[in-house]
Amino acid sequence: QQLLLQTQQSLAHAVNPASPDYLYWGSPTSRQPLVDAAFIAQALLSAPEVLWKPLDAITQQRIITELKKLRQIQPYNSNWLLFAAIIETFLLSIGEEPEAARIDNAIYTINKWYVGDGWYSDGKTFHFDHYNGFVIQPMLIEVLRVNVAKGRKDKTLYDIAYKRMQRYASFQERFISPEGTYPVFGRS
Repeated sequence: QQLLLQTQQSLAHAVNPASPDYLYWGSPTSRQPLVDAAFIAQALLSAPEVLWKPLDAITQQRIITELKKLRQIQPYNSNWLLFAAIIETFLLSIGEEPEAARIDNAIYTINKWYVGDGWYSDGKTFHFDHYNGFVIQPMLIEVLRVNVAKGRKDKTLYDIAYKRMQRYASFQERFISPEGTYPVFGRS
């Protein structure tokens, strides 16, 4: 309960310009806030009953405003497409009008990068790293889940992505050692 309360308070402070904990939500010269906000949006999508709905109306409106500011940031042509898509998908989930092109482009492009056996490329060139597990698979599934539920996408897209994620998971679980460490390869 204490951790949940602190998480809710941190969300309120993060979007309050008068708070010393206000996050810098973006400028045309820095793209990193798109990444950070995407993981916040993913959390809000994953647990709306405890992270979104209990927030007061002012905090909710501030989050919406800050997320919409991020539309000025163009994602790199990589897994970053999903950062923009998941933010717009969160906005869609709460009844806000999304920038549909940011969602649709990510879904189309990531699907185009499918290389088989549960793996997606991260751009035109395949990278053997952990981005499939950290970003591509979970964010694609979440984006598709909400867009299917909202009637924007066909469930077949979700079903295919889910099967691909299950196949990828069979590889990923073999990568993780008994101590819980990942092998050191790839980026990050």
